[in-house]
Amino acid sequence: MAVSKVVSCVCVFLAFLSACEAYGTGAPPVACVTMHPGHMLNATAAVVPQTSASPYSIVPEGNTYTPGSTFTVQISGPVFRGFLLQARRPGMTTPVGTFSSPPTDTKTTTCTAADSSMTHANTNEKQDITLTWNAPAAGAGSVQFIATVAEAKVTYWMNITSTEVTEGSASGASFAKPTFYLIMALCFLQAAFFLK
Repeated sequence: MAVSKVVSCVCVFLAFLSACEAYGTGAPPVACVTMHPGHMLNATAAVVPQTSASPYSIVPEGNTYTPGSTFTVQISGPVFRGFLLQARRPGMTTPVGTFSSPPTDTKTTTCTAADSSMTHANTNEKQDITLTWNAPAAGAGSVQFIATVAEAKVTYWMNITSTEVTEGSASGASFAKPTFYLIMALCFLQAAFFLK
């Protein structure tokens, strides 16, 4: 009789453990659009996001990115264990650009394309991490970084956004041609002046 009670308790515990889902090795693919981690408290009860102001901030390195170059973004705030971060056009749900060089305890993940998002690789403590975003080629327009950050399985904030980052000119190339033509025009004017 005592053995059957112990076996029953172990079975209930294991069933509870398996139903308490969190994604310790990264955000699930279903989170790619909604940014909802899908954490479950038990087999039927989902963990809901916090409604209070987020203690976390998404801080881009600047207000303008250069197409085709790398750009850093930081998740700052108290210690956290999980996250999902994407760059998106404001108001859109599709990631833009890719991520690379994941720091310790993080990894890139595939949402719409390979490496289009960044997430946690484990539930180790993380704080003030800096991530590398690879901006797409020209024409992507303004972007905004959006994240879900989980302090713990049952405590997370969704839709944390950065300030909008505008697309700049690629490598200052827009100044090369006008400067060249201005110099050439001055040379022709000077030559014409001295030939008189």
